[in-house]
Amino acid sequence: HKWLPHLLCLAYGLTTPISIAIGLGLRTAYNPGSKTSLIVQGVFNAISAGVLIYSALVELLARDFIFDPCRTRRRSKLLYMVFCTLLGAGIMALIGKWA
Repeated sequence: HKWLPHLLCLAYGLTTPISIAIGLGLRTAYNPGSKTSLIVQGVFNAISAGVLIYSALVELLARDFIFDPCRTRRRSKLLYMVFCTLLGAGIMALIGKWA
């Protein structure tokens, strides 16, 4: 299985160019106002949002909140960290509303 990392690297590198080629090929047959295209857009947006939420919560925040050796065990420090995280998420949601 020495070739598996190379295969996965190749697949990762080809994902974006292949997707762009598919998008360019479908742009003439694509009706952005149709019911089917809106459903497909919604499903893809939900999948990408789920991946981003998982990455943010599991990969980033869990490491910062649970495994950070510099974090003290004081409850006030933890509440401050949670408050700042929620404030940042709220500001990003507000910015996203205008985008």
